[in-house]
Amino acid sequence: MAEKLLVRFSAESADKLEWLNLAEPDSQPASGTMAELAAAAEGKSVLLLLPAASVLLLEIELAVKNTAQLKKALPFALEDLLAEDVENYHLVWLKQDRDKLAVAAITHETLSAWLTPFREAGLLLDGAYPETLCLPYQPGQATLLLDGSNAILRSAAFLGGGVDALFLLPLLEKARAEGADFQTLLICKASEDSKLPDGLAGTGLETIIQAPLSFMASAVESLPAELNVLSGAYAVSSQKVGRWQQWLPAAIFLGVALAVQSYALLHTYWQQQAELSELEAKTQALFKQSFPEVKRIVNVKAQAEQQLAQLRKQHDVVGSGFMRLLYRSGLVLKDTPAVHLQKLNFLNGGLQLHVVADDIGQLEQFKQQLQSSMQVKLQSADSGANGVEAQLEIREK
Repeated sequence: MAEKLLVRFSAESADKLEWLNLAEPDSQPASGTMAELAAAAEGKSVLLLLPAASVLLLEIELAVKNTAQLKKALPFALEDLLAEDVENYHLVWLKQDRDKLAVAAITHETLSAWLTPFREAGLLLDGAYPETLCLPYQPGQATLLLDGSNAILRSAAFLGGGVDALFLLPLLEKARAEGADFQTLLICKASEDSKLPDGLAGTGLETIIQAPLSFMASAVESLPAELNVLSGAYAVSSQKVGRWQQWLPAAIFLGVALAVQSYALLHTYWQQQAELSELEAKTQALFKQSFPEVKRIVNVKAQAEQQLAQLRKQHDVVGSGFMRLLYRSGLVLKDTPAVHLQKLNFLNGGLQLHVVADDIGQLEQFKQQLQSSMQVKLQSADSGANGVEAQLEIREK
């Protein structure tokens, strides 16, 4: 059996990863880039832990026994519990006693964003789980991990989540309000420098760990296969590569597709040749119209690039940076209806957003989505009657 690597994204940056060989659980985790992970993972099985804030863990009651009927009924049962349309989510679930279901929900967009770098690096994942479920749990005791500015809480067997440490106390209050029954709180810190939020010091049991990934590795064997999010459209084929029979249907389809494509190319070749001559004449005419000062045309592409380069020198670099930040943050705001923009300001190369979110979880999810393409710093956050007001600073990576 191939050795397993347990991998998670670093709390410092989404571009940095941490991994641990489960065959050597007492060793220190390694860290580095995706390319370095790909080299270390050669010949090994890879298990990914998804950031806690990216996966919503729920527990519902649904009196449906048949798996096919359950699959149809579950989206309707979750409609009022999700921030977006249920069609936007990938769902996995685990049947429990007394018609209870443990559900893990993650948007297709978020899951694709986390999985794409692995696919581009040629890394095949054997499983992906919420890192929340890798914290230790026993009845009556919840577990809290403080890792940099992130806080991860496992409040029940299949419940918990992750938020910015600033929102830790409201998260604990929300967990208790939703029925999490724990009398003690095991508080784990990634380092001695990690400070407990005001109001939490002296509560529960406290210990210090130097490597969160080593701490999480102890719970990997107890992860239920049903909550592996690599299912359905994201499932990894279990068939062995090398059996030529599995490629026969694909080879037939490929042969037909190539024949059709060849015919289409032959049919359009001469038509494109005629259009190309006409296009070259139009291109020269457009070039003369755009740059009348150029009297002699030798190479349209090279001369156009030269003229455009001169125009770019006159472009306001700061302004372009503002537009890029505004465009990228606007895309995330458009897809996050639970977060509302109040005002924005551009100062010293950074875009400052003042937003109001319906709840803590939505604000944290909004922050995680921004971090996939930009540097994000949470400057302040306050809970109020209208939701959670926050000030974020966004910069280009």
